[in-house]
Amino acid sequence: MSSNKKMAAAIRSAYANYGDDPDDWPEDIKKEIRGQTEEEHTAENNVLRHMILHGYTNKYIAQERSNKPKYIQQLRDRMRKRDELDYQATPDELTQLKYNVKHMNKPNNKGVASVMHRDKDWVRCMREKLREAANEAR
Repeated sequence: MSSNKKMAAAIRSAYANYGDDPDDWPEDIKKEIRGQTEEEHTAENNVLRHMILHGYTNKYIAQERSNKPKYIQQLRDRMRKRDELDYQATPDELTQLKYNVKHMNKPNNKGVASVMHRDKDWVRCMREKLREAANEAR
């Protein structure tokens, strides 16, 4: 069964169970339907998703994986619309971020992101996590 058939079945089920007005449907049902797209979760897409979640820029991912930046941006937008874009970092990435912030002259998120080839939103999120961890340690 293709994704479109799954999505059509989910929509029919929602109409049958919750009525004709999509505003009255539960949020989890709407989120599930939005998640049903034509894209497949291939190994390549999983790698791209992983790189997006770890904050790499569209340009960097496109260069590394030989994809078009537009495709990467579309994938990032779909992840954002589905609330799948929860940035992550490994301990090594956090260590690298701390080092860059400590050793840069007037570090701002955009500058740190440029040095690390990361999205500035990822840098902002990870710096917030580092601040929270530092405050909890006190």
